[in-house]
Amino acid sequence: MFTVELTCPGTRDNAVTIKTDLDLNRGGLDTISNSGTCPLFIGSLDASGTVLHDLEVKPQESVSHYQPPAGATRIYAVCVNSCDGFAVLTYDDPDLRS
Repeated sequence: MFTVELTCPGTRDNAVTIKTDLDLNRGGLDTISNSGTCPLFIGSLDASGTVLHDLEVKPQESVSHYQPPAGATRIYAVCVNSCDGFAVLTYDDPDLRS
């Protein structure tokens, strides 16, 4: 399991890259949860930095899996831009299992 504390409020400049090289690492993210007080977004970007898809994870919510769409090159996480609390993302990366 991995844990990332996100800066709130979130902006494009303080988004955290969670996973790259999605042409090789295709498993997405598993067991996603937010133990913070602010909602967060998990999303996918293409090679030019355009958002292809995002998923909101509310405080104390869990999501079993996030699969980026075709054409995605990286997965990011960011706190919502309208909250001054905190967001803590916990996730598992199925591509890093031995």
